[in-house]
Amino acid sequence: MRAHRSGLATQMNVTSQTIQQGDVLTIGGRAFEVLNLIQLPGGAKALRFTTGEVLNIHSMTQLSVVRTRRER
Repeated sequence: MRAHRSGLATQMNVTSQTIQQGDVLTIGGRAFEVLNLIQLPGGAKALRFTTGEVLNIHSMTQLSVVRTRRER
């Protein structure tokens, strides 16, 4: 994973194995926050966004996301 820090958010590259709930992807100029992840066969995942949309990604897909630091 490559990361670039900017304030409380970190931009990084992720795969189906490293993406997390709360990560934000930009697709077509719109931001989509990952609500939950569903494991699919072969290491693939279905990403369900807070908007209700779903994106299936292959196990080798690499995406750039913004991850915010979660306060405890």
